[in-house]
Amino acid sequence: MLRRRAAPGEILVLGDVNVDIIARVKSFPKPGEECLTRCLELHCGGVGANCALALRQWSISPYLLACIGQDDFAAFLLRTLANYGVDVSNVQRTSAALTGLLYINVTPNGQRTFFGSRGANRFLRRMPNACRMLSRAIAVSLMGYSFLDPGPEAAAKQLLQAVRAHGGWVSLDIGMEPSEQIPSKILQIVKQVDLLFVSRDEATLLTGIRDPRKSFRQLEKAGAGNVVMKLGKRGCLIRHEGKLCQVPSFAVSTVDTTGAGDAFAAGFLQARLRGWPHDEAALAANAAGAAAAATAGAGEKMPTLRQIADIVHTQRLKQPWDTIRSRVLRRIRKL
Repeated sequence: MLRRRAAPGEILVLGDVNVDIIARVKSFPKPGEECLTRCLELHCGGVGANCALALRQWSISPYLLACIGQDDFAAFLLRTLANYGVDVSNVQRTSAALTGLLYINVTPNGQRTFFGSRGANRFLRRMPNACRMLSRAIAVSLMGYSFLDPGPEAAAKQLLQAVRAHGGWVSLDIGMEPSEQIPSKILQIVKQVDLLFVSRDEATLLTGIRDPRKSFRQLEKAGAGNVVMKLGKRGCLIRHEGKLCQVPSFAVSTVDTTGAGDAFAAGFLQARLRGWPHDEAALAANAAGAAAAATAGAGEKMPTLRQIADIVHTQRLKQPWDTIRSRVLRRIRKL
C-alpha cells in the first residue's frame, strides 16, 4: 500500500470505475464455443480508477470523482482505491444501477476484448462543492466516456468551467466508444482542453484520416491544444518546439495491454504537473505504457516507479532521444 505524499499540485480525475474480471485464454472463442480458463482475476478498473491509481505510483495524490452502485463490488472498489491512497471522498453512490462491470478476454499476445456495462458510471451527478474542491487542485483529468450520458457530461462541463475560473488546466483522454458514437461532440469539446490524449484509431474516427500525422494536424486545426497521439508499440506523436515529433517507444514482452493507455496518460500528467519539458513527459509516458503492457492486469496492478525506471534504464535509444532518456531516468530516481 502506498502512503500519501506531498505532490507538486493535486489533480481531480473524473472517469469510470469498474470491477474488471479478467480471463487469460489460448484464443478468442468462436461463436457457440466454450472458453474455459484456469481462474478468473478480480481487479479494480475503469479509465478513471486506472488513471488515479497510476498517478499514485508517481506519488501524485489525486481526487477521484466517479459513481458506483450499492453492491458488494462497490465496497471492493472503494477499499482498493483508498488503500492505495486515492481520495474517494467524492465518489458518489446510486441505487439506479449496479457498479460498472467488465469481463476482459486476454489472449497470449496480450490483446484484450471487453464485454460488460458502465453501469452506475452513467448516473454520475454534478458536484455541489466543485469550486471548493478545485481551489485545492490545479488540474482536471476528463475522459471521453463522461460525454456519453447527460449526468456525467454535466459534471464534466461543471469541472471544466470551475478549473478555468481557478486558473487551472484540463486534459481529455478520448476513448474508442466516444470517438465512434459522438465524434462531433468530442470535436467541440477538444477546443476547450489544454492537453488531448488520443490514439491513432480514435483520431481516424474523429477526422476520417488514416495517416497519423495528417489526422494529428487535423485535430490541431479543429482547435485542440497540445495533442498527444498514442501509437502503441511505435511510441507517440507530439508537437515540440514547433515540430511534429515521433517519440520512440520501449520494447517489452506484451502480457496484457489492459490499462496501458491509462498508464501512459498518467505518466504524461504527472510530468505536466511537475513542469517537465514536453519531450521528457512523452518519453516518461511511453515508458509507463510499456511497463503496463508488460504487467498482468490494470488498476491496483499499475506499474510501479521501479518497474518504469528499470525499462528506462535498460533500453538505449537513438540520439537525441537517449540524452532525453537519461534526463527522464534521473528525474524518476529523485521521486
